[in-house]
Amino acid sequence: MIDNELRSVLDQIPVGITVTDLDGRILYYNESCARIVDRKPEYIGKDIRSCHKKSESITKIDTLLSEIKNGKRENYCYESRRKDKVLSVTISPYKSLGELIGFIQSIVVK
Repeated sequence: MIDNELRSVLDQIPVGITVTDLDGRILYYNESCARIVDRKPEYIGKDIRSCHKKSESITKIDTLLSEIKNGKRENYCYESRRKDKVLSVTISPYKSLGELIGFIQSIVVK
């Protein structure tokens, strides 16, 4: 999915990045994301819902995936708390060659 040079760049930016397919399976995450939230190599190919413990988070993911599949193309932004951190989260539809294939989650620690 991502070549080595691009992977190196993505791993060095101070923003957590997770890429999923339209069903919510994790395709990629960068090193910053692993430091900010719970991401491990064994999560590749797993449903992103399994990374969330709160039922309201899973409901939010289900709603977002449904909206993206049904044509929503705007970014979805919210704040979340994780322990002593405030996280700014943006979910963006992800296209490849003009075709919608999933979404990109970016996370910044405020």
